[in-house]
Amino acid sequence: MREATLSEISRAIGARLHGTDGGERAHGAAVDSRAVRGGELFFALRGRLDGADFAPDARARGAVAAVADRPLEVPTLVVEDPLRALQELARWSLRREASATVVGITGTVGKTTTKDALATILRSAGRKITATQGNLNNEIGLPLTVLNAAPDTEVMVLEMGATHPGDIAFLCGIARPHVGVLTAISPVHLDSFGSLQKLAETKGELARSLPEDGAFVSPVGVPEAAVGGGRAFGRHITFGDEGASLWASGVEETEEGLRFTVHAFGESAAVRAPVHGTHLVRPLLAATGGALALGVALEECARGLSRLRRTGLRGDLLRLRDDILLYDDSYNASPAAMAAVLRYGARQASSSGRRLVAVLGGMFELGPGAREYHREAGRLAAEVGVDLLVCVGEEAGWYAEAFDGEKVLYRDAGEAARELPHLLRPGDYVLVKGSRGVRLDTLTGRLKESLAVV
Repeated sequence: MREATLSEISRAIGARLHGTDGGERAHGAAVDSRAVRGGELFFALRGRLDGADFAPDARARGAVAAVADRPLEVPTLVVEDPLRALQELARWSLRREASATVVGITGTVGKTTTKDALATILRSAGRKITATQGNLNNEIGLPLTVLNAAPDTEVMVLEMGATHPGDIAFLCGIARPHVGVLTAISPVHLDSFGSLQKLAETKGELARSLPEDGAFVSPVGVPEAAVGGGRAFGRHITFGDEGASLWASGVEETEEGLRFTVHAFGESAAVRAPVHGTHLVRPLLAATGGALALGVALEECARGLSRLRRTGLRGDLLRLRDDILLYDDSYNASPAAMAAVLRYGARQASSSGRRLVAVLGGMFELGPGAREYHREAGRLAAEVGVDLLVCVGEEAGWYAEAFDGEKVLYRDAGEAARELPHLLRPGDYVLVKGSRGVRLDTLTGRLKESLAVV
């Protein structure tokens, strides 16, 4: 966000000035006083805590003013709803700085990997970009990303998440993307959406929000509702198997990462990506499609992927003491992602003659079918040859119901972190996957400490 005076900002968000004449200039935004670096607006949001209580700390750290629902003891832009003001300011900022092209990324799995890969490709190609940090992809995180973008940003790569119908349309109303990337459609958040069709319609809000000359990237075989219900685009790039606009051949895993050949529109390029997991090929293809839509050459896309570093806890492969391999994919889980990781782990363990230990936490927000989704994963674990199934948390007990091999159940990640090291053997291949709320990252952190190579 380029600097603007408090008077300009107050007009943009319909605020009343308190304790300031409006002449001070601000850039950027924060909702956590600890994130203030100097020059930002501090938005005092109400949640479990009242952000207004932290306005003095934000001011001491260099915030120019607070945006709050009442006058505070620091310079304040008084509004009815600080969250709505945050969103409105992001919308105003993008219209004011119309030079940046906005890419919206949504889907049920692979959003963050796709975002990381696309951002890496664009940086490698010399583009000045701003991308969503971590997975700040909601009604708070997206406007923060927009407002904290560097003024010379050429491309904004914005991840867009949804837990209810209308969420993607709302985020698109703020960001107005010109390029949309859909990563996948699979069962997640079904307790909120009710059905896979309604979920597809919600993800399809991205496609429906694009301008007529916009570009859309999507996997083959997804419901029509997810690609805008048959609407036309300026350019539509598909990815998946041969026959799509974009596909991969010769996929193999090495100790250094993935190797494959990417094909698009009659051209081919060799990819050497330093990430582990053949199930990651599809999000890498999605990112490549987004880059092609922005005019990046295929060979440059391949070069960019060679520099990829993913957001943590998403497919990190570490070698621990006693030659134990840990595949840490503990950030989150859905049925499709769980199945992909189980199949991948089974191939890796089998090819190297290792015992496969699957540490699985529950998958949340799956609605009435939650138990059966877990049982399906338990059956798959048995089919692919998991040697020891470690179930963490209450929902994970449903995996065990359908798994007829050796298994152990723990109440929570803390108990599993204490006990699991005693069950592991030299040379084990340990994969860890579960929903964020299970906190399996605490378990993997404990393993990395207790079994570190010294």
